[in-house]
Amino acid sequence: MKVTLPHYYDFGSARGLIGPDLVRPEAWDAARATTGPFGLPTTRRAWEQAASTDAVTAKANDIVDVAGRFGARTICSHGVGAALIELNIAKRGMHVICTDFAPRTVERLGVLFPEASVMQHDICSDPPPVADLHLMHRIDSELAAEEWLSVFPRFFQPILVVPTILLGIRGALRELAVRVVRPRATRAGWARSEDALRALWLPTHLDERVAVAGAPAFLLTRRDA
Repeated sequence: MKVTLPHYYDFGSARGLIGPDLVRPEAWDAARATTGPFGLPTTRRAWEQAASTDAVTAKANDIVDVAGRFGARTICSHGVGAALIELNIAKRGMHVICTDFAPRTVERLGVLFPEASVMQHDICSDPPPVADLHLMHRIDSELAAEEWLSVFPRFFQPILVVPTILLGIRGALRELAVRVVRPRATRAGWARSEDALRALWLPTHLDERVAVAGAPAFLLTRRDA
């Protein structure tokens, strides 16, 4: 069943800094300046510590394993934000390209992560960087369906999509309840069911369901390859 709902997130006291709509460069820059779960630490030591959790390293290990299926040496990760997973990928010997559309985030990350190629990049308008595998980790919620339907056709190398949310009945009810229970929650893009998500790439890509740290993910390859 194809279900797409507006997605909201309660940033609590940081809501005044981030505003009513998260999917803007300036809003994400504000979120990265917080000390919450979306924050980007200010020192290399603190950043490495944040990246050392079991959950983050498990994701990175599974992503590198998927990359190994293609003999990939370069991974381009889109919308990296704090780039905690990407640091672990780099430690596994991969060259990492980090992209984000938030300029201050890119500037700060470039200082913290000199071993990676960090660039400001808008996935909706800029051509994909050259890489053996493209990682889209929890950015599916950022774009509307019509935007994704124009983005995916521009990618010819394999893509690993790790969804933000896969809506089921309970998840859909939770999303609907947020606007009632937390009226000051920030709009944070879209939440989709698996069928709605897969419909975004099916015109141009085949998909294989894989696991990343035990959660569902999708490995995409071109239909015309």
